[in-house]
Amino acid sequence: MKITEPKWSPYSKELNQEALDNPQVGDYWHERFSPYFLVVAVKGEKITVLSCVGGPNSFNRKHELNARINNLLADSWSFDYSKHMVVDKEWIKKMVTYSSIPGFVADVVRGTKMIDIVEEWRQFHRERLQQELAELVGIEE
Repeated sequence: MKITEPKWSPYSKELNQEALDNPQVGDYWHERFSPYFLVVAVKGEKITVLSCVGGPNSFNRKHELNARINNLLADSWSFDYSKHMVVDKEWIKKMVTYSSIPGFVADVVRGTKMIDIVEEWRQFHRERLQQELAELVGIEE
């Protein structure tokens, strides 16, 4: 019996492969609604992500940097914008593909759904930089 992807599924191997080959700002990788990471910036081979699955040299939730914040009172989660990290395509490949068989362990969501979070991340860092600049100017006076 051949198992096929359900017709209602928004996920596809082709879309996952395209996102792996060509990461874009707003790519949100998850495993059936468990967050992996969100791409917030791409500059050449350097890809900035908010990761929920570990740091640039680790691949599990036991290690920092973990940008996930659990809000138990609201039964939700969000990202800690201060914990972004720069990775490469090889790190993404290790995160989203199986190591022993062909295929993807995670799926990507592409489009405008995650752009609001990307814009919040950018605003967080604009404000942080403005604050640092104001402190430097204050020190020099």
